[in-house]
Amino acid sequence: MERNKIRYIIIALLVVLTTSSCEDWLNLYPENAQTTDQYWQTKEDVLAVVSAGYVKLQKSVDKLFVWGEIRGNGISIYNSSVDDNIKAADDLREMDILPTNLYAKWGQMYEIINIANSVIKYAPDVVGRDESFSEAQMNSYLSEAYFLRSLAYFYLVRTFRDVPLILDPYVNDEQEYEIPQSTADVVLDKITDDLNHALIAAKEFFPEVDYDNPVYTKGRATKWAIHSLLADIYLWRGEYDKCIASCDKVINSGRVGLISKDLWFTNFFPGNTNESIFEIQFDYNQDQTNDFIKWFSTDRKYRFSVNTYELFYMTSELGDIRGDGASISLKDYSVWKYLGIYVDETATAERSTSTDNDQNYIIYRLADIYLMKAEALTMLGNYNEATAQVARVRQRAGIEEVLTVPSTEIEMLVMILNERGRELFAEGKCWFDLLRVAQRDNYKYIDYFISEVLKVIPVNKIAIVSSKLIDPDSHYLPVHQDELNVNTKLVQNPYYSSLGN
Repeated sequence: MERNKIRYIIIALLVVLTTSSCEDWLNLYPENAQTTDQYWQTKEDVLAVVSAGYVKLQKSVDKLFVWGEIRGNGISIYNSSVDDNIKAADDLREMDILPTNLYAKWGQMYEIINIANSVIKYAPDVVGRDESFSEAQMNSYLSEAYFLRSLAYFYLVRTFRDVPLILDPYVNDEQEYEIPQSTADVVLDKITDDLNHALIAAKEFFPEVDYDNPVYTKGRATKWAIHSLLADIYLWRGEYDKCIASCDKVINSGRVGLISKDLWFTNFFPGNTNESIFEIQFDYNQDQTNDFIKWFSTDRKYRFSVNTYELFYMTSELGDIRGDGASISLKDYSVWKYLGIYVDETATAERSTSTDNDQNYIIYRLADIYLMKAEALTMLGNYNEATAQVARVRQRAGIEEVLTVPSTEIEMLVMILNERGRELFAEGKCWFDLLRVAQRDNYKYIDYFISEVLKVIPVNKIAIVSSKLIDPDSHYLPVHQDELNVNTKLVQNPYYSSLGN
C-alpha cells in the first residue's frame, strides 16, 4: 500500500467512535485519534469499530459492482467518457488492462480487513474492562468481524486470485507491511475455517437493537449471511456437498423466504425484504447515499446488454415479471432495478435524483441460494432436483411453464446461468458466475466462457479479446503498480508482468 494510505488506515483504526445509542450503529464516525490501549475500553468501543467495517463496505460498492459485472455479459457501458472510473471499467471490459487501472487497486478491501483484524485482536480484552460486556456478546461481534474479513478476502481472491493474507491489524510504523501473496487456496482455507468458527456465536437476528426494523438483521452479519457466504465459497471451490448443506441451512432456517411475484420489486425498493439475507445499507437521512442514479440514469454510464434483453425476451411471454419495468426499462434501455419505485404492484415511478439515492446493494438473497444449490446439485449429477430448484425461482417470477430436465451437464449449467442472469441481473454476480463455471475441471468449459464474454465485446475487438481470454491468468486483475512500488515481496500476475506502466 502507499505510505499515506497506511497512515490513513492507522488513524482509522485508532479512533474514538462514539454513539448515543445502538440504533445509530451505521452512523458512527471518528472524532479523534487515540492509542490502542486508550481506545478499547467498553463494549460501545467494540460496536463502533464493527460498525466502521460496514461503513467501509458501503464505500466499496463501486468496486464490488465493477468487479462482479463489467467483464460479464449482463451490463453494457453506455458512455465511457463520463469520468476516469468509467474509462477504467471500459478497459476492463475490453481486456485492455494495465497495472495502473483504477480497478486494480485493492486498498478498500484491506481497509475492511484491517478493521476486522482490530476487532478480532482487541475485542476479547474489553470483556475484562467492561463488566457489562459479556463473553457471548463479544463472540457475536467477533462473528461479524470474521464475516466482514472473509467477504473482503473472497472478493479479492475472485478478482486477483493470489493476495496477501493479513490477519493482524496494522497499528504502527514498526510493523512489517511488506507481505507476499498467499495462494488463493490458502486464503480460502483460512476464511472457510473462520466462518465455520463464527457460526457458533453468530446471531439469527438482532433483537437487542430493534426487532421491528429489518435494517439491523439484513444489514449485519447473521448466521444466515455466514451460511450464504460459505455456500458461495464452497461452490467456487467445487465442494458441492458442503455447498448444498450450507444452502439448506438458509432455506430451512425459517428466517427468510421467497416473497410473492407481486412484491418482487420490493427487494430493491424499499429493500430489506423477507427474502433478503445480507445487503449493504444506505440511508439518505443519515447522509449515506450512493451514485446508482448517476450510474444508470443521469450520467448513463451503464445500461443492460443485448444478452440481458434476449434473456428476458425468452421468458416475457411466459409471464416473467422481472423484465421490462422491473429489472430493465425498454423505454430508455436503463437498469430499472435501481431507478424505480414500487407503487401498487408496479415499479412505474422513478426515484428522485436528490432524495432517493440511497438504494441498498444486495450481497445475498434467497433466490441466489436456490440457484447456488441447483448448480451444486448439477455438478453432483442430480439434474432432476437441480431443475426443481430453478423452477422454484421461475415460478415465483410468474413463469408456470414446466421445465424440461436437461440431459447434459453443460445444458444444465447454461439453464442455471441464464436464470441467474435474469433473477440476479446487475447484482454483481455475472462475471464471477461465468468464471466459476469456466475454471472447473481444468477449464473444461473455457469455450463456453469465452463465447459468453464475447457477447458484449465490439465486433472489431472480438478477435483480440478472444485470444486474451484463452490464457487463464488474464481472468484475474493485475497487482496495481502502486502496490508493487512499495511492497517488494509482491509478484505480478504473469499475464501482466511484461506490460509495465
